[in-house]
Amino acid sequence: MEATLSARIALIGLPGAGKSAVAPLLAARLGLSHVDLDERIEREEGVTIAELIRNRGEDAFRGIEARTLARALESAEGIVIACGGGIVGREENRERLTRAFVLWLDVRPETAAARLGSGGRDSRPLLEGGSAIDRLRSLEGARRDLYGRSAHATVDTEGRSAAEVADLAAGLWRAWDSSAS
Repeated sequence: MEATLSARIALIGLPGAGKSAVAPLLAARLGLSHVDLDERIEREEGVTIAELIRNRGEDAFRGIEARTLARALESAEGIVIACGGGIVGREENRERLTRAFVLWLDVRPETAAARLGSGGRDSRPLLEGGSAIDRLRSLEGARRDLYGRSAHATVDTEGRSAAEVADLAAGLWRAWDSSAS
């Protein structure tokens, strides 16, 4: 069963939760397009997210991220959006996300750090300043409540492949879409 073209699904969660890996798989299962907000920002800005944050600051990045989310949600086609881990930090983004079915891909900080590997720290400035696990624990502490309040459903990604998470997410979308119709 394919999703309706008006379907908008947003994936949220910590860095390393699997949002970028799951989005294209989920989109394929539902017959939708997908976008990774970080990839779109890098393409449009011509620099990596790390360079953008280091050179212009996190606040400038978050402004660009908010505008990119708004454009993705205004898309006329059905879409699965892989959001950046900090998307829920801004009130305007949480408000925008109410126009989508929001799935929180939940992951333990230790698992997220292992998934990101040693390269995760270099490409993610918000993980600098201590161990990656400690930084992810700090981010989780700051965002957990916001993820929970923003999400329609949660998928525990522990011990699951991206394909398994996409299958679960597709089932959650179909159940929600059926009940909302």
